[in-house]
Amino acid sequence: MSEILSRLTTPEEVVPPNFTVLLRNCGRVLDDLGPAKSRLRDADKLLRILKKRILENDWKDVSLSFVMEAGEHAFSPAYREDPEFDRVRVFFLDEIPASDRPGFLGAMTRIYIETFEETGAHTQALATALKQVAARIGAQWQKVLANFPSLFDPSKVVNEIAEKMASLGDIWSGLRDLGIRQPHAPGLMVDAHFRFLQLVGRRLREKEDIERLLAWLKPEGQPAMATGAAEAVVALLQPWKEKGIPADLKQILMDRLLDLYGHPKVSRNAIWNQVPPEIEGMFLHWLTGADIRMLFRILNEVERGHMWADREEFWWDLYEKNRIDEVWVAFNREGHRAAQSKVPRDLRQKSTHVRFALQEGDRDKSLLIMRIGKKIVVEGTYNFKVHIFDADARNAPKLYQRKYDVANIRGSRGAETIPHLGFWQGKVMMGI
Repeated sequence: MSEILSRLTTPEEVVPPNFTVLLRNCGRVLDDLGPAKSRLRDADKLLRILKKRILENDWKDVSLSFVMEAGEHAFSPAYREDPEFDRVRVFFLDEIPASDRPGFLGAMTRIYIETFEETGAHTQALATALKQVAARIGAQWQKVLANFPSLFDPSKVVNEIAEKMASLGDIWSGLRDLGIRQPHAPGLMVDAHFRFLQLVGRRLREKEDIERLLAWLKPEGQPAMATGAAEAVVALLQPWKEKGIPADLKQILMDRLLDLYGHPKVSRNAIWNQVPPEIEGMFLHWLTGADIRMLFRILNEVERGHMWADREEFWWDLYEKNRIDEVWVAFNREGHRAAQSKVPRDLRQKSTHVRFALQEGDRDKSLLIMRIGKKIVVEGTYNFKVHIFDADARNAPKLYQRKYDVANIRGSRGAETIPHLGFWQGKVMMGI
């Protein structure tokens, strides 16, 4: 034995596995384990099949995935109060404490979270059942429970998550690190999002907090938040309703909100329908000023002698007096190319990021199209006369089109035209 042991060599050092790759791949699997999506278009049919199986106690060839598809529907807003499927919900509530299958219990936990309604009877019932088996739920949910002990206490969990969100620098990544793999999920996470907005509302005058909320609305590599986005937009804009906003913060909010949810008038995202008109109006006023400045800047860059210098002061003065309600800019081809070059390449083809149009008639004409009260006013470069239309006239140019031809505007009947001669500004004021 001694001779054998003396001839033994030192074993080679074992190289540890690459845990970074393993953890990343595990994360991808967990991200894919979303709620079961019904393969049947008719949810009623799916629930009736399961109800029949329950009543007949017939489980031959019934898969867990089929049962969980039905469970998702049974507790959804469309069906959770339908008495026809009370028996189906009772089945799930009875099965939870009796089951030792982590796959089933984990799926029911996800259903609890994504159908969460703090005072809802179905949420209370699911919470009571799941609390009994918390120790048997899979490892993914054990991490969530460790970080959010009140997960199955509907009266406390919303505040617990919201307070944690308020303390995180990167909310999306922070929540995922704490075990919540789908931070933008419906139900509980939406309620936590609303509570979080209440907690940080007073802090949204600071650049750091504004950028943190914007990053939460659109995490890197993820789609922009939809449910709860309107409330977040209001929270971001509301602090500036009665007080001027610094130029750098205004630019950040304009650029990011346009990127996330588009121009309210050009490519209207549904979230703008939930934003109060006075808040949306303030945002549009910011865009109007930015578009006027953009026009002047581009013209100075690409056109010499465009005869706009005296006009800029007049229109900007009207803007600052809140006389201009809406603005749309149509550049000639050279100006359009210059303006396009200033848009990030990945945004140039996105309909949500259109900020200006192309004037494809006279090559030297760029246009400023405005709504001022009940008038549509068109200003242009060089020798273009100011054109004033009644806003409801059939031939009045429409704002927010992709292309314009200056010849169509010049040829429209009924417009009042004012050349830039003498005290032209006074004539424009009379016309509007």
